[in-house]
Amino acid sequence: MPYRLDLSQPLEDETRRIALEQIARARRALMEAPPVEAIHELRKRCKKIRALLRLVRPALGKRYARENRRFRDLARQVSGRRDEQVLLETFDALLAHYRNEIDRRHYTAIRARLKARRERTLASEDESQGESEGRSEGRSEGTMDTAALEAALDEARQAVLGWRLKGPQRDAWQAGLAMTYRRLDDVGETAAEEGSVVALHEWRKRVKYHRYHCELLRSLWKAPLTVRAEEAHRLSDLLGDDHDLAMLAAALDDADMQRISAERRQALGSLVTRRRLSLQRSAMPLGTRLAAESPKALGKRFKRYRRALPG
Repeated sequence: MPYRLDLSQPLEDETRRIALEQIARARRALMEAPPVEAIHELRKRCKKIRALLRLVRPALGKRYARENRRFRDLARQVSGRRDEQVLLETFDALLAHYRNEIDRRHYTAIRARLKARRERTLASEDESQGESEGRSEGRSEGTMDTAALEAALDEARQAVLGWRLKGPQRDAWQAGLAMTYRRLDDVGETAAEEGSVVALHEWRKRVKYHRYHCELLRSLWKAPLTVRAEEAHRLSDLLGDDHDLAMLAAALDDADMQRISAERRQALGSLVTRRRLSLQRSAMPLGTRLAAESPKALGKRFKRYRRALPG
């Protein structure tokens, strides 16, 4: 089934259905997919469930905070592995983008340090799980406490079965939609004014939630909400690439990078800065269009969409 609410059905049933489907997909990935892909899938499914929770937040009441924390913490269990892998991927993508201007051999030492950093993180996490024997690169990527993650997903599944929404359900999603969009509008303005790494990252998170809300509500009017979700996805990708580059720039100042010549680190840092500025120039007008309506106006528009549906 798609990640979409069937608004002809009780919202409580649909909320549980979608959460259970996301949990099942995460569990299947842990069992069948390569470790790096499984980690990515687990994190993505947790984000989708947290977006779903935000959409029905007012109707969930006190249960919202507990369930949001559950899926946030579940994703964080594998964040170290994913973050170190992303640094390598970001480095490779940056050099590929400027391949006609640079000699990649000048940055071999930096890549080696990033790879070693990833291996240290993997080894440290595996030791904490009681695994301490020598590992090849392929095996270290394959070691993961899958059993503990599966147990956490099983526990989450049991919790979802007990989810209950309070009050009238037909339009219970409207308050959550408006609340999340209002936050998107606020943090977008802050990001445009400050341009800080923290503000841009917070903006990206809110954009992703709005994207998922548009996907969940596509049955209101499929064509325009699909396009809106796609544009929000494009914006979140731009901001995500920007954040990954900011993390790469920060890694260049780590102690283990100091043995590499300052000239090489500065040269890579200049490429990072150029690329980030380009990404932000693309992101800002897209963000302005996405948040062009006031939260009140967007809420009214979606309400009119709902009234136009049969039933």
